[in-house]
Amino acid sequence: MQHYQSPSTGNETSSVFHGVPDAVLLDAALIEKTLLDALAKDNFTILGIQPHHFTPSGYTVLVLLAESHAAIHTYPEHHALYFSIYSCRGEVDGDGAFEYFKENIPHESVDIINNKIVVNKDERVGAVQ
Repeated sequence: MQHYQSPSTGNETSSVFHGVPDAVLLDAALIEKTLLDALAKDNFTILGIQPHHFTPSGYTVLVLLAESHAAIHTYPEHHALYFSIYSCRGEVDGDGAFEYFKENIPHESVDIINNKIVVNKDERVGAVQ
């Protein structure tokens, strides 16, 4: 049996969606379904889902993946939604899930931070020892 070894570089995408309609931010089922659909379309393996509803409003969902994790947190008071995904399957992995989510959640603008995470210390560039 061959042993799986993940690539030495993972992909982390964090983003804030601005101008999300209240009807979307208050619809936890829609947000969760869109996230799960996005993960399925990008061939992620879902190991667990942990949602939480805040009072009076707000919602967080964490999805444990065989490939790492994804998370959503809503900010209804700011008409915003935070999306985060990390994958250990390579440098662009998770981009498909992000793009699907972005295409299916109405918003006015989105701020994106994308990081390549190198876990093999011998391959890091500019690392502080």
